[in-house]
Amino acid sequence: MKPVIAITCKYPSAMQNYIDAVNEFGGKPYVIGSLERTIPEHLIAIPEYLKNIDGLLLPGGGDINPCIYFQERDKFKGWDGTEIDMKVNQGVSRSRDALELRLCQEALKTDIPVFGICRGIQTMNVAMGGNLYQDTPLQVQNPLPHKHVEKDKDTQHTIEIDANSRLSEIVGTNHDVVNSSHHQSIDLIANGFIITARSEDGVIEAIEKPSKRFVIGVQYHPERMRKNKEFLEHRRKLFEAFIKAAKR
Repeated sequence: MKPVIAITCKYPSAMQNYIDAVNEFGGKPYVIGSLERTIPEHLIAIPEYLKNIDGLLLPGGGDINPCIYFQERDKFKGWDGTEIDMKVNQGVSRSRDALELRLCQEALKTDIPVFGICRGIQTMNVAMGGNLYQDTPLQVQNPLPHKHVEKDKDTQHTIEIDANSRLSEIVGTNHDVVNSSHHQSIDLIANGFIITARSEDGVIEAIEKPSKRFVIGVQYHPERMRKNKEFLEHRRKLFEAFIKAAKR
């Protein structure tokens, strides 16, 4: 029987890349849209969700409300310590934050495999007490281009992967090229997680929780890594490892 993989989101219509990847590598997608129920209804239903799923995929999307990690929205310090007051947060959704943060916390308690992608790695970190850079280009010195430079076209860069990490074991390398499309990233990492990959400018590109069966977050977008053979292999290995862990 195929493992059931929950894919959380705001609008199910935007999840096709994730649905396709789960289907392709042996899972059964179960999409949970935050706007399909009220926040209280989702919170009551979380035990029901957990009983019906074998893995949790936290995908990309809009920004997490900074209030959740105790920062003022659109107010932060730049890399040189200057105060910045600028509208940078995009697509913030109370309903999605409430659903994903609580569901992630409960999945980790019960050791359900969790795979976070882009916003998903940020959700994992914030859910367990970490925080974020509200705007990576303004808060990291000499940043690489992490957001697409052309509309709907990802940029790409290299990452260095910890040789002792689960991620390295899965993808079979300590150095790889990945795509990139984000403007926020992890600042302080949550307790219990370890940093397993960074880009050349120091931005955190992957984290994991070694005490769990499978809890990995990546800042890049493996669901749409189809540009070349190397991208396809990286994508396949990650999704296969996640779905295999959920199947167990």
